Amino acid sequence: MVDRSHHPAILFLTRHWAAEGSELAFVIRSMAGAVSRSRHVVILTPGPAGRTDHDGAFDLVRVGEGVCGGWPVPSETVWPSKVPGNTSIVVDELDDAAQGLLDSREGDGRVFSVYSSATGGNSVPLQFVPSPATGDCINIFVPVNPLAAAHRHNGLGFTGYVLVLSDRAGNITVNPPAPTVAWLTARFPTLDIVVVENGAAAAWRGRVLRGIIGIDTRTDLWRLLAHARVTIDLAPGPIIARECIESLLYGTPIVVPADSSAAAHARAGGGLTFTDIPGLFECMEEVGDPDVLSGLSTVGRQHAESHYGDPTRSIASMAPVVSG
Repeated sequence: MVDRSHHPAILFLTRHWAAEGSELAFVIRSMAGAVSRSRHVVILTPGPAGRTDHDGAFDLVRVGEGVCGGWPVPSETVWPSKVPGNTSIVVDELDDAAQGLLDSREGDGRVFSVYSSATGGNSVPLQFVPSPATGDCINIFVPVNPLAAAHRHNGLGFTGYVLVLSDRAGNITVNPPAPTVAWLTARFPTLDIVVVENGAAAAWRGRVLRGIIGIDTRTDLWRLLAHARVTIDLAPGPIIARECIESLLYGTPIVVPADSSAAAHARAGGGLTFTDIPGLFECMEEVGDPDVLSGLSTVGRQHAESHYGDPTRSIASMAPVVSG
C-alpha cells in the first residue's frame, strides 16, 4: 500500500467522467487511476452541490450544475474546503465554462488540460501521442484481452478482412454503405470488407452485403481487430485514437486520415495515412504487399506496447502532473 497522506492532492475537474463510449472519459479515468498510485485524487464533477457519489475507487464530489448538466456559474460553484489553493488541477475539457470556474477560484495551482477549446486561460496542454521530436507523451495504459487473438468472432466464418471503423453516427442504414466504403468495395471487389458502426459489423464483398453481426462487447471488437488484415479508422478518437492503439497491440496495421491524432501512430511505423479517396486506394495497394504488411505489423505492435501497453510506464509518465 502506497502512503499518500503526506503528498498534496490532485484535482480532476471532469465533465465527461460518466460519458459512455467517450475517449475523454477513458483518458481522464486512466489518468486518475495512474495518478492515484502516488497522490490523493479528488474528482470534481457537475451535480447537486455538496453531494458525493461513489464510483469504484473514487468519490465524485459534486460542485454544482449548470445548463444541460454543464458547469455552474462561478458564484454558485462549491469548491472542496480542505483542498489548498496551490493544488494542481487536471481538466478533461477546458472550455470557456470550465475556464470561468478556474479564474474565479483562489489559488495558483497549475492547470493541465486534456483537451482545450477555451478562448483564454493559461493551462498546460498534455500530450498523449508521441512527440515527433522527442517521442515523449503521457502513456495512457490501453488494456486489451490477448485471448481475443486466439479465436475469431463467432459471427464471421473468415479472417484476413479489411476492417473499417466508420465515421457515420446516429440512426443510419447499413445499406447503402458510407461513400468511402462503397468506393473501397468497388475498387477492391475481391476483398472482404467488414464495417463497424452503430454496434454492428456489416460484411461486404464486391458491393454486395454478405451479412450483419452484432458487436455487443469490447471483446467482440477486439476479436475483429485481432483477425483483420488492416484496420481503416475513418474517425479516430481525438485524444489517443484508442481503437487504433488496440489494433496495433494485436499486430494489425492501421490506415488513418493524415490530419487525425492516429496519424502519429501510423508515422511511427504502425500504418499509413491518406488525405483523399485516391490516397486511400494507394494505401490499400501498398498493404497488399505481404512484406510491407508484416513490417508495419511488427513495428506497430512495438510502438503500441512501448507507449500504451505497460501500466507501470503509464504511472511513471504522470510525473509532469504529480511533480508539483
